[in-house]
Amino acid sequence: MNSTAVGVTRARRRGLTLIEMVMVVVIIGIMAKVALPRFNIDRYRADGAGRLALILLQEAQRNAITRQSNVIVSFDSLLNRFRVVQDYNNNDTINTTDQVQYRKMAEGAMFAKPAWTGAVGEDGTAPSAAFSGSGLSTISGLPTVIFRRDGSASGDVTVFVTTRAAVSTEYREIVVTASTGRADLYKYNGSAWIRMN
Repeated sequence: MNSTAVGVTRARRRGLTLIEMVMVVVIIGIMAKVALPRFNIDRYRADGAGRLALILLQEAQRNAITRQSNVIVSFDSLLNRFRVVQDYNNNDTINTTDQVQYRKMAEGAMFAKPAWTGAVGEDGTAPSAAFSGSGLSTISGLPTVIFRRDGSASGDVTVFVTTRAAVSTEYREIVVTASTGRADLYKYNGSAWIRMN
Protein backbone atom coordinates (compact mmCIF):
# COMPACT_ATOMS: atom_id res chain seq x y z
CA MET A 1 0.00 0.00 0.00
CA ASN A 2 1.41 3.41 -0.85
CA SER A 3 1.47 6.42 1.48
CA THR A 4 -1.40 8.18 -0.32
CA ALA A 5 -3.77 5.26 0.26
CA VAL A 6 -2.89 5.16 3.98
CA GLY A 7 -3.62 8.91 4.30
CA VAL A 8 -7.05 8.51 2.65
CA THR A 9 -7.95 5.63 4.95
CA ARG A 10 -7.02 7.68 8.05
CA ALA A 11 -8.96 10.70 6.80
CA ARG A 12 -12.10 8.61 6.35
CA ARG A 13 -11.88 7.13 9.85
CA ARG A 14 -11.92 10.52 11.71
CA GLY A 15 -15.77 10.86 11.81
CA LEU A 16 -18.30 9.17 14.13
CA THR A 17 -20.36 6.20 13.09
CA LEU A 18 -24.15 6.28 13.32
CA ILE A 19 -24.10 3.90 16.28
CA GLU A 20 -21.69 6.14 18.21
CA MET A 21 -23.87 9.21 17.58
CA VAL A 22 -27.01 7.36 18.71
CA MET A 23 -25.24 6.27 21.91
CA VAL A 24 -24.23 9.90 22.68
CA VAL A 25 -27.83 11.10 22.15
CA VAL A 26 -29.17 8.31 24.40
CA ILE A 27 -26.70 9.17 27.17
CA ILE A 28 -27.61 12.88 26.98
CA GLY A 29 -31.31 11.95 27.12
CA ILE A 30 -30.82 9.81 30.22
CA MET A 31 -28.88 12.59 31.95
CA ALA A 32 -31.58 15.15 31.08
CA LYS A 33 -34.32 12.85 32.38
CA VAL A 34 -32.54 12.55 35.72
CA ALA A 35 -31.69 16.26 36.07
CA LEU A 36 -34.84 18.05 34.84
CA PRO A 37 -37.37 16.96 37.49
CA ARG A 38 -35.14 18.47 40.16
CA PHE A 39 -35.18 21.88 38.49
CA ASN A 40 -38.32 23.79 39.53
CA ILE A 41 -38.71 26.87 37.33
CA ASP A 42 -41.86 27.98 39.20
CA ARG A 43 -39.88 28.52 42.38
CA TYR A 44 -37.51 30.86 40.54
CA ARG A 45 -40.43 32.76 39.01
CA ALA A 46 -41.91 33.28 42.49
CA ASP A 47 -38.51 34.46 43.77
CA GLY A 48 -38.26 36.90 40.85
CA ALA A 49 -41.76 38.26 41.48
CA GLY A 50 -41.01 38.80 45.16
CA ARG A 51 -37.67 40.47 44.44
CA LEU A 52 -39.23 42.82 41.88
CA ALA A 53 -41.89 43.88 44.39
CA LEU A 54 -39.18 44.39 47.02
CA ILE A 55 -37.05 46.48 44.64
CA LEU A 56 -40.01 48.71 43.74
CA LEU A 57 -40.69 49.43 47.41
CA GLN A 58 -37.00 50.07 48.14
CA GLU A 59 -36.78 52.39 45.14
CA ALA A 60 -39.81 54.34 46.38
CA GLN A 61 -38.16 54.82 49.79
CA ARG A 62 -34.90 56.03 48.18
CA ASN A 63 -36.80 58.47 45.95
CA ALA A 64 -38.57 59.91 48.99
CA ILE A 65 -35.23 60.57 50.67
CA THR A 66 -33.30 61.88 47.66
CA ARG A 67 -36.09 64.09 46.27
CA GLN A 68 -37.27 65.16 49.74
CA SER A 69 -40.93 64.54 48.91
CA ASN A 70 -43.26 61.74 49.96
CA VAL A 71 -43.74 58.78 47.64
CA ILE A 72 -47.16 57.13 47.59
CA VAL A 73 -47.13 53.45 46.60
CA SER A 74 -50.50 51.86 45.86
CA PHE A 75 -51.21 48.19 45.15
CA ASP A 76 -53.55 47.52 42.23
CA SER A 77 -54.56 43.87 42.62
CA LEU A 78 -57.00 44.02 39.71
CA LEU A 79 -54.28 44.85 37.14
CA ASN A 80 -51.35 43.38 39.13
CA ARG A 81 -49.31 46.55 39.22
CA PHE A 82 -47.97 49.27 41.50
CA ARG A 83 -48.94 52.92 41.27
CA VAL A 84 -46.02 55.09 42.35
CA VAL A 85 -46.69 58.80 42.94
CA GLN A 86 -44.05 61.42 43.67
CA ASP A 87 -46.07 63.64 46.06
CA TYR A 88 -44.28 66.95 45.50
CA ASN A 89 -46.37 68.97 47.98
CA ASN A 90 -46.40 66.19 50.64
CA ASN A 91 -50.16 66.28 51.20
CA ASP A 92 -50.62 62.48 50.86
CA THR A 93 -53.07 62.85 47.97
CA ILE A 94 -52.64 62.65 44.22
CA ASN A 95 -52.68 66.08 42.57
CA THR A 96 -52.38 67.00 38.89
CA THR A 97 -48.83 68.30 39.45
CA ASP A 98 -47.61 65.03 41.00
CA GLN A 99 -45.70 62.51 38.91
CA VAL A 100 -47.66 59.24 38.56
CA GLN A 101 -46.11 56.01 37.25
CA TYR A 102 -47.51 52.51 36.94
CA ARG A 103 -45.10 49.60 37.35
CA LYS A 104 -46.18 46.11 36.29
CA MET A 105 -45.39 43.11 38.43
CA ALA A 106 -43.33 40.24 37.06
CA GLU A 107 -44.93 38.09 34.37
CA GLY A 108 -47.58 35.83 35.92
CA ALA A 109 -47.24 37.38 39.39
CA MET A 110 -50.19 38.60 41.43
CA PHE A 111 -51.08 40.00 44.82
CA ALA A 112 -52.88 37.25 46.77
CA LYS A 113 -53.76 36.38 50.34
CA PRO A 114 -52.29 33.04 51.44
CA ALA A 115 -55.27 30.70 51.24
CA TRP A 116 -54.01 27.50 52.84
CA THR A 117 -55.27 26.44 56.26
CA GLY A 118 -53.12 27.75 59.08
CA ALA A 119 -51.32 30.37 57.00
CA VAL A 120 -49.53 32.76 59.33
CA GLY A 121 -47.45 35.74 58.19
CA GLU A 122 -43.99 36.66 59.44
CA ASP A 123 -45.57 38.84 62.16
CA GLY A 124 -47.36 35.78 63.61
CA THR A 125 -50.89 36.71 62.56
CA ALA A 126 -53.12 35.08 59.97
CA PRO A 127 -53.32 37.33 56.90
CA SER A 128 -56.79 38.70 56.20
CA ALA A 129 -55.91 40.04 52.73
CA ALA A 130 -53.05 40.35 50.24
CA PHE A 131 -52.19 43.67 51.95
CA SER A 132 -52.41 44.37 55.66
CA GLY A 133 -50.90 46.48 58.39
CA SER A 134 -51.35 49.52 60.58
CA GLY A 135 -49.88 51.87 57.97
CA LEU A 136 -52.11 50.83 55.12
CA SER A 137 -54.42 53.57 53.90
CA THR A 138 -56.67 53.88 50.85
CA ILE A 139 -55.95 56.50 48.18
CA SER A 140 -58.09 56.63 45.05
CA GLY A 141 -59.58 53.25 45.95
CA LEU A 142 -56.27 51.38 46.26
CA PRO A 143 -54.47 50.09 49.37
CA THR A 144 -51.46 52.35 49.88
CA VAL A 145 -48.27 52.82 51.86
CA ILE A 146 -46.52 56.21 51.96
CA PHE A 147 -42.76 56.64 52.25
CA ARG A 148 -41.83 59.89 54.03
CA ARG A 149 -38.95 62.27 53.28
CA ASP A 150 -37.00 60.96 56.29
CA GLY A 151 -37.14 57.39 54.91
CA SER A 152 -39.83 56.10 57.26
CA ALA A 153 -43.10 54.56 56.12
CA SER A 154 -46.67 55.51 57.04
CA GLY A 155 -46.87 52.32 59.10
CA ASP A 156 -46.09 48.63 59.23
CA VAL A 157 -47.32 46.98 56.03
CA THR A 158 -47.31 43.38 54.77
CA VAL A 159 -47.76 42.48 51.09
CA PHE A 160 -48.18 38.95 49.72
CA VAL A 161 -47.11 38.09 46.15
CA THR A 162 -47.36 34.75 44.34
CA THR A 163 -47.18 33.21 40.89
CA ARG A 164 -49.64 30.39 41.62
CA ALA A 165 -52.21 30.92 44.37
CA ALA A 166 -52.81 27.19 44.85
CA VAL A 167 -49.15 26.44 45.74
CA SER A 168 -48.15 27.59 49.23
CA THR A 169 -44.39 27.42 48.59
CA GLU A 170 -44.68 30.01 45.81
CA TYR A 171 -45.84 32.79 48.14
CA ARG A 172 -43.49 35.65 48.94
CA GLU A 173 -44.09 38.17 51.73
CA ILE A 174 -42.73 41.72 51.78
CA VAL A 175 -42.73 43.36 55.21
CA VAL A 176 -42.28 47.15 55.46
CA THR A 177 -41.25 48.50 58.89
CA ALA A 178 -42.74 51.89 59.74
CA SER A 179 -39.86 53.46 61.69
CA THR A 180 -37.14 52.78 59.13
CA GLY A 181 -39.14 52.23 55.93
CA ARG A 182 -37.09 49.09 55.45
CA ALA A 183 -38.62 46.36 53.29
CA ASP A 184 -37.69 42.70 53.82
CA LEU A 185 -38.56 39.71 51.65
CA TYR A 186 -39.63 36.29 52.98
CA LYS A 187 -40.57 33.04 51.27
CA TYR A 188 -42.74 30.21 52.53
CA ASN A 189 -40.92 26.84 52.52
CA GLY A 190 -43.96 24.70 53.36
CA SER A 191 -43.79 25.10 57.14
CA ALA A 192 -42.37 28.56 57.95
CA TRP A 193 -41.45 31.94 56.48
CA ILE A 194 -37.73 32.29 55.77
CA ARG A 195 -36.02 35.60 55.15
CA MET A 196 -34.44 35.88 51.70
CA ASN A 197 -31.14 37.65 51.07
